[in-house]
Amino acid sequence: MKRIFASYPRLDGQYGRVSAIKVILGGGLLLVMVYFGLGANQTLSKIRYHSSLLEQRTYEVPWSLMQLQLEMIRFLDAVRLRHADAISQDDLMLRYDILWSRTPVLLSNQYQGSLGERQELWLLIRQIDARIHELEPIVEGLQPDSGNYLVILTGLSPYVEPLARTVSALMHDNVRFYAEYDQTYLQLGKQLYQQITGFFITLLLLLLLLFRELRRYWSLQQQDPLTGLPNRFALQRQISTLIEQDQPFSLTLLELKDLSRHYQRFGFKVVDKLLQACCERLQGSLLAHEYLAQPSQGGLVILGRGVVELADIRAQISRFTQALSQKVTIDGYDFYMEPLIGVVLYPFDADNLVDLQARGELALELCKQRQQPYVFFDASLLKEMSRRQQLAKDLSTALHRNNLTLQLQPLLAWPAQQCLGLQVLTSWHHPQFGMIAPGELERMTELYQCSESVLIWSLQAICGQMSVWQRHSSAPLFVSLTLPASLFRPGIEVTLMTVLQSFSLPATSLVLEVNEHTVAQDVPAATAILQRISAVGIRIMLTEFGSGGAALGPLSLLPLNWLKLDATFCTGIEHNEQSRRQLVTLLAMAKVLAQPLVCCGVEHASELAILESLSLEVQGATLLVQGDAVGEVLAVTEVGEWLQKSAQL
Repeated sequence: MKRIFASYPRLDGQYGRVSAIKVILGGGLLLVMVYFGLGANQTLSKIRYHSSLLEQRTYEVPWSLMQLQLEMIRFLDAVRLRHADAISQDDLMLRYDILWSRTPVLLSNQYQGSLGERQELWLLIRQIDARIHELEPIVEGLQPDSGNYLVILTGLSPYVEPLARTVSALMHDNVRFYAEYDQTYLQLGKQLYQQITGFFITLLLLLLLLFRELRRYWSLQQQDPLTGLPNRFALQRQISTLIEQDQPFSLTLLELKDLSRHYQRFGFKVVDKLLQACCERLQGSLLAHEYLAQPSQGGLVILGRGVVELADIRAQISRFTQALSQKVTIDGYDFYMEPLIGVVLYPFDADNLVDLQARGELALELCKQRQQPYVFFDASLLKEMSRRQQLAKDLSTALHRNNLTLQLQPLLAWPAQQCLGLQVLTSWHHPQFGMIAPGELERMTELYQCSESVLIWSLQAICGQMSVWQRHSSAPLFVSLTLPASLFRPGIEVTLMTVLQSFSLPATSLVLEVNEHTVAQDVPAATAILQRISAVGIRIMLTEFGSGGAALGPLSLLPLNWLKLDATFCTGIEHNEQSRRQLVTLLAMAKVLAQPLVCCGVEHASELAILESLSLEVQGATLLVQGDAVGEVLAVTEVGEWLQKSAQL
């Protein structure tokens, strides 16, 4: 739906909004989870610290002292055996060397910190080390039955008992440390278990909260924000389920007549309420087997499970029409809505989702064209689809043979009657289907991705005549071409400039007409594209101003050269006071945007007179006009003569 200022009443309520309580709850759970995580990390650090203390207690001083005590006893036993000639001198020296190597380990820097706290132990080890070194000559010369063995025994035996007591004390101290360690480790383990449990419980609660919000968000994504009805995705899921079950059903596509005009006349707030009221009435008239959805803004679909008989469908349509035909009062305005309906049946008209949607849209479009209350799809409607497909196939040949027809609609500055530009209208006289009007040709080329070929062909054909026409014009002349939505993309300016340069024409010779609806879909991206076009010198005319859906603020930032009204705004203004007020508003908006306004579709002199008076009243500037009242559509061969006559006026 084309809009300038869109309002969604449901968005002002709770649609898509996360409550403050949920935000606070989620933030609190996240903080608690972080608290438990940091606490668990700190507890693990403490456990690692206590484990390092345990390793030091287990493998450092006590073990070395026990080895020293053991080797001292073994050495003394070896001395006695040597005295009795039970072992050789080499065996004795081996035991001595092993004993000699134990004390340097304890006296090294590795254990200095641990032994420094026990001065008596440190002194004892130093004395043992000194005594072992003093006895070395005696040990080396010890012989069996020699009395020197008593010197060795006397020198070392007194240290065995103090060393044994020290080792026992250290072991007892270690036992006490282990007990304390076990208690601390048990407490830390319990604390870590509680913290990890709290962390995962909090994480689970947070995930549940997020899951609930995701389910809520998913549910909202299946609804239209204005009416709350199921949207296109929900409808397609319902249809796919019925197709999988091979259950017959009907699709009734419904649109409200003149809804677009109501938006222009009454504003979006009023018509949004009207659409809500109509949807509520349809919802209230549904039967148990019917399903109402809104796949697009203003478009409704009723899915009737098992409804395939024409009599049942006509009764359904009558029920809907009666529900909508009753008066609806919105903000003091009375509305009597009339639906436009297209009907397609499964599996008689189509057996898949894509064909059902396409044929339903085709029936609805035909209902609009014929101005009938409803249209049932039948096989004859496929001829129109086949016709469009054939046109798309034949278009490339027509372009190659230059079989398209160009016509030009003058744009005049009034009342000076000076021609400023020519709007290019491309049509096609097909040998089988007859005349294809510019509007239909544009829709067909957009549908089948042929727009660029037609645009380039039209520009090349016109550029060949521009130098001739320029000589007949009293002012610089430009041609304007409609830029299709599919070609509104970065890089199109390069393609167009290549054509202009091949004919040695300046960029100002071309004006691109860009639909406001195309711009409104993505204003930031559109701004970037328009800036690229404007940077190369090609000027831009925004068409359907006032009905294309773009907000006034973003429009003021676009690099535009003209604003062009929809033709409906200038029709019947000599008889309708409300239409004149609407036109005055649009003129004022153009003045605010500081852009020239083009009034097209001016067919009668009376309309031109009203436009002239309104323009002078609001803008106080020259009026730019298109229409039969100032200049009829011209063939290419008629343009030169027409320009000559205009220059003489």
